Amino acid sequence: MSLSNASVLSGATLVTPTGGTAISFTSLGIRNNTNPLHCTDDELSDRRVIVASYKPPKPSPGAPNGYTQARPAVVFKSPFTPTDGNPTIETIRIEFGLDVRTTAARIAELQVIGVQMLQDPDFANLWLLGSLD
Repeated sequence: MSLSNASVLSGATLVTPTGGTAISFTSLGIRNNTNPLHCTDDELSDRRVIVASYKPPKPSPGAPNGYTQARPAVVFKSPFTPTDGNPTIETIRIEFGLDVRTTAARIAELQVIGVQMLQDPDFANLWLLGSLD
């Protein structure tokens, strides 16, 4: 498949994962508009972490509707040790830029489109090879 001819479904129902094992996270406490969470089943040396954050919209005379966009985001970090033994941390970052007038239905639609961009075969070479083609 090709990113250059990619397609996603608009108005699709939620994409639901099946199988697998639940990974439980617990909060380390909300501070400065962030909520760091860690996996309760992991050892400290290989702990998976999620950091949820939110930048609220602010008045801005030059912005559409007079406000900047709200910026909810999550970052997932997962330690990984490849076969060469040199550990690294792999990261997934998901961020929205939302107008203050955005409805809950519109946000749900954007979420489903985002999931498709992560899973759809049209995007596989971008994620696997860095191909923009």
